[in-house]
Amino acid sequence: MNIEQIATRFTDRPHPEPGDVAIDHPYRARWWLPIIGPTATCILNHLGDLLDDSNWSVTPALELAVRLGLGKGTGTSSPLIRSLERLTRFGFGHFDIAPGEPNSDPCLTLYRTIALVPERLTRNWPQPLRLAHAIDLADMYRQAS
Repeated sequence: MNIEQIATRFTDRPHPEPGDVAIDHPYRARWWLPIIGPTATCILNHLGDLLDDSNWSVTPALELAVRLGLGKGTGTSSPLIRSLERLTRFGFGHFDIAPGEPNSDPCLTLYRTIALVPERLTRNWPQPLRLAHAIDLADMYRQAS
């Protein structure tokens, strides 16, 4: 089943946490990239133009897939849809209507802020990467206080 279009919007997180950062903060691009991957990161960069708008924005799925270099696949197991699902899995948003639900295209709500990368997700990073992450966090906390 091919998906024709994807509706997206940005909203505030339902349960904000201390230390949350804006979705367009450099922290997301630098430290969430190794976890969500380059495709999900590109999707956030592309959809970031809608950040200040809480209305639904509808994008043709084929157009989004091609713009991101993902080919023309828009089925429920395509790279585009798998990457959107990855964003929801890691707390960047949630599906109001999931891909593959009968008679509807997906609707995805993304959050304007995101949590910091949990320590459990950094355990397998090489030591220099974990150290750089810790230094960035210390700098962010220092700037915030």
